[in-house]
Amino acid sequence: MTNKEQTPTKEFATLLDSKFTIPGTNIRFGIDPIVGLIPGAGDVLAGGISLYFLIQAALLKAKVSVLTRMFINILLDVLIGSIPVIGEVFDVYWKANLRNARILDDLQKHPEKTTSESQWWIWFLVAQFMAILIGMILLIGWALAEIIGLLL
Repeated sequence: MTNKEQTPTKEFATLLDSKFTIPGTNIRFGIDPIVGLIPGAGDVLAGGISLYFLIQAALLKAKVSVLTRMFINILLDVLIGSIPVIGEVFDVYWKANLRNARILDDLQKHPEKTTSESQWWIWFLVAQFMAILIGMILLIGWALAEIIGLLL
């Protein structure tokens, strides 16, 4: 990407998610995982900063599906990012701000396509959640049957 294509929003996302490189690798990170190292409040603070992209989308009158998709990106970044060590690795991989900057850019260029993609993405997420929920219910049922079988 050339500097001409780098908008202030993308520059901000780059600063947050991929400004720096770990020497000798292609692994990029920004200040988001660094802020996340602050015990107790780092990931919440980083999540608060990430709301900038969501607010920008709301100002563009994005549909609920687009806003939800962006919010889920931030929520995952905050929730999983708050797990010690694993969270920092996740932050370096997930790059919620770059994801949301891309969604915001796509929203400005192709609002209907972005809305449609976001709706499909949310339905996919709901299906995954339901599959996990059903799996947990089946696992609990199996465990209870095994325990009852041992008691009888």
